[in-house]
Amino acid sequence: MIYVKTYCYNQHELPFLITQLQEGWDYIDKFCVYEYNFTHTGNKKDYEIEKVLHLVPEELKSKLYYCKVDLTPYNIQTYNESICHSVNEKIQRNWFFNDPNIALKDEDIIIDVDCDEIIYKHSYKNILQELNNNILGIRMNLFFFKNTYLWANNVCNASSICKYKTIKNKYTLIKNLKTYDLRWPKNITKGLYGCHMSWVMPVQHMVEKCYKTAHTGFRHLAKVDIMKKAIKEKKYIFDLKRPFNIEEISLNDDRIPKYLQKENLFDYL
Repeated sequence: MIYVKTYCYNQHELPFLITQLQEGWDYIDKFCVYEYNFTHTGNKKDYEIEKVLHLVPEELKSKLYYCKVDLTPYNIQTYNESICHSVNEKIQRNWFFNDPNIALKDEDIIIDVDCDEIIYKHSYKNILQELNNNILGIRMNLFFFKNTYLWANNVCNASSICKYKTIKNKYTLIKNLKTYDLRWPKNITKGLYGCHMSWVMPVQHMVEKCYKTAHTGFRHLAKVDIMKKAIKEKKYIFDLKRPFNIEEISLNDDRIPKYLQKENLFDYL
């Protein structure tokens, strides 16, 4: 079995979810999507992606496994960034390994992505060929703010692929749940095999993200006018000293998956 696993927190992620299914359809067995009733900071939230799942094309639903999880027994409400990352976020990234409906076997392949980290259809063969007995990071083109804003002097290596037997006994227990370190592994793929659509969302959702994610240091930026100005001026407001070379590319550029080649990605909201 080849599993792609992720978790969602807001309705704007629907186009990425659909793209994951389209791009991976010929290779994956299940796309496992988890959603929780708490944010990284431990604040109560609705199950947002559930509200728009009916918009997933019928022909794609057979490989979609959606699971909503009540994290009340495990949640910690805090704006301490260390706790957000090491407890709340860690649990949310790892529910897959604690899901009683998932029976993993040693040779099963696990691809760990955020919903907006998408492997290109034509890259799956290469990734599977490069897979060895390590956790392999998947190099991706990095887009920021817009689906046409390519961060030309940066790439993303956060996603990973591995066989279950590689990690099976290398877990850490948090509140009696198994958690694994699968993000940003040391070994990475030879090529750029996907795209990360980072902070590609409606402006209001950007504002919400500053409050709700584990990056609690961004809360002072949670204003619509600040976000709009950053997008227009192509500025990385989270660290103004960081080189942020944005190349605005055409919508039909093949580095953008077909389903995301739209000017109005979020017109369903």
